[in-house]
Amino acid sequence: MKKTNLRTKLLLALSMAGIMAFLSPVSYASSGLGTEKVNVSLLGRYDSADVAAIRAVDVDRKEIRFRNHSTGKTYTLNYDNTSMMYDIYGDVLSPRLLSDGQIVEVTFLKSSKHITTLNVSKDAWVIGNTRDHNLVRNDGTAIVNGDVYKIDSRTLIMAEEKLALAEDILSTDSVTVSGIGRDIYSVVVQSGHGYVSLSSETVENQSLVGAWLELDNEVIHKISPNMLLSAPEGDYTLQILGNGANYQSQVSINRNQETVIDTSDVTISRPKEGLVTFEIDPDTADVFVDGSRMLTGVPQTIQYGYHNLKIIADGYITQTKYLKVGTPKSVISITLEKDESAQEASTVASSAASLPHKESSDASSKASTQEKKSNKSSNFASAVSSGSLSSNSSGKSSTGVTNKVIEGYRIYIDKPNGAELYFDGNYIGLIPCSVAKISGNHEIIVKKEGYETRSYRINIDMQETNLKYEFPDMVKIKDDTDSGSDKSSDSASEASTAAPSESSTEASSAPSESSTEPSSEASSASSEASDGRSSDEGGSGESSGDSSGDSSSTDGHGSESSSEVSDAASTASASSGD
Repeated sequence: MKKTNLRTKLLLALSMAGIMAFLSPVSYASSGLGTEKVNVSLLGRYDSADVAAIRAVDVDRKEIRFRNHSTGKTYTLNYDNTSMMYDIYGDVLSPRLLSDGQIVEVTFLKSSKHITTLNVSKDAWVIGNTRDHNLVRNDGTAIVNGDVYKIDSRTLIMAEEKLALAEDILSTDSVTVSGIGRDIYSVVVQSGHGYVSLSSETVENQSLVGAWLELDNEVIHKISPNMLLSAPEGDYTLQILGNGANYQSQVSINRNQETVIDTSDVTISRPKEGLVTFEIDPDTADVFVDGSRMLTGVPQTIQYGYHNLKIIADGYITQTKYLKVGTPKSVISITLEKDESAQEASTVASSAASLPHKESSDASSKASTQEKKSNKSSNFASAVSSGSLSSNSSGKSSTGVTNKVIEGYRIYIDKPNGAELYFDGNYIGLIPCSVAKISGNHEIIVKKEGYETRSYRINIDMQETNLKYEFPDMVKIKDDTDSGSDKSSDSASEASTAAPSESSTEASSAPSESSTEPSSEASSASSEASDGRSSDEGGSGESSGDSSGDSSSTDGHGSESSSEVSDAASTASASSGD
């Protein structure tokens, strides 16, 4: 009888151990016989699943950080040899091959934060190494390779393994963008930017202000006092042309570093001049070079170098270009495109003059709409010069907003206090300061001795209101004696809360670590009415006019000429009006 009871108890203990092994993901000690331990495998077990972007991979600690797109929060999971990882083709994947920003489907045990499986998402799309992007549109959208996507504070943005903001990414930066559907999950900077300045603006008592600086057509900028330009990192042939200078050298631009061009190597010679003949259709067009009216049909003397070219004719689309003169003789032949929409608007406005007030107002609105449509880029033919007429911007930013000076209104920069402010490469002054309000996309650079130089991309609206910007505090440059900072620290922090994604179909049970990361301190611009601020602070400029088209030309004898017309920059200092 006693043996039967003992056998029953043993069977009952073993049954309970089996049940506990099925329910528990961890090891436990069985008390049936008092000493035996039962080990339970974690293989294939999970209670949570998520679709997330990889924030960071630490192969030494065997940890992976993820950004959950639905909540915008970050969490960390661990892995070991029992964690199965697969690429998009279903092949086994090493954690070392995972990359920041990659979108994955992960299953895990929430209690132990242990990864069971990780699969690179088959639903995700990836656009790699592109400069065709506009991430700052102020409407919750971004344009990448011509397509519109959703972007918000939940989007993971990375630069040099640190968190960044969309405003930190310039148009010259090369990025990899990943997402699902129309939602951008991550943006990772692959190639960033550095800065270019001149050691001096005076050479042999000759000022270089007004001459042109060029970096392999990546950067073309008119030299201004105390200029500081951003440029994509890489190796370039640098040229300084104009004001008697014709200088060329090889330079390297390193990410987040300033390259100072030693102008003591620049020599000044008597400015060379070339004879340029403008053949314009229609012949009633007015031609302006650097704001000065030029004759058409007869040779005109113009100094070697870059110049602003503007062509205007009633009933035709205005063209604004760069003109590069580099040979003794050249002919620039341009055919303007008729502005048919403007003619339609004129007809509508004329016919509306006799209509009642409401109908007249509607007609005027329609005319305004037609006028906006007329700002589109156009193509125009050329004839005879080896210089080329390249396709030109229409004077609009990639958001479609025209670069236009909003008369009487300004952009106020209040922080970081005491830093130097550069607006589209032009020195403005010490912060706090202001600059004339110019609509469209612009680049802000803040610089201070002993601190890391930072740049931001901003989008300015066309509303008749003042704007105020407060950029994050600057970071001190560490000396060699300083201990290295933790690579896991973030330059910009993640949002602590975010609205649920409309496209998300599953709730994540991922553990949140948002409490371990500081809340975002980088502030964006807010529109404010002017409250008695002075309007005579530094900074002004003009926008380039509408222009477009493709053309080429050769000189009258068919010989090569380096006179060129190329894209006019849409910057604050781009062109002088007539």
